[in-house]
Amino acid sequence: MVTLPNAAIVESRAKLIIGLVGDYSLDTRGEIPKLYEQFFAIRDGIKHRVSDVLYGISMGAKPDGSFRYGVGIEVEEAEDLPEGACEMHLVEGEYVVFSQRTPIAELPERGRELYENNFGSEAQKQLDEAVTDGQRLQLLAVSERFFH
Repeated sequence: MVTLPNAAIVESRAKLIIGLVGDYSLDTRGEIPKLYEQFFAIRDGIKHRVSDVLYGISMGAKPDGSFRYGVGIEVEEAEDLPEGACEMHLVEGEYVVFSQRTPIAELPERGRELYENNFGSEAQKQLDEAVTDGQRLQLLAVSERFFH
């Protein structure tokens, strides 16, 4: 049994998510991280982002344990989607939400590699600028955002 942290039932407004979707079973759910890798490869091509919050959405669960899983980000409108991307429409209502914030040092090796590939250069750039310019508040902000 998988223990998921910080479960909450929340009321949410309708959202349009652009991302990727795959079909999984209890036997193949270990392949979901590959979907995230594929998503990170197209993420920069997604227009009209509301934020960079990443959504992992489990949907369409069946009695045999199969389900669909999507990963994406919220957008204001769907336009010129990257190849392979799709729209996921979340209706207004109650959702079970699992939030996870893991310190960088505790990420599994592959997760850490993905994090560094996607955020490492920007984090280093902002850190170097803060140190060079003597901006202590900016140094604190960069540390909290990228190196917690």
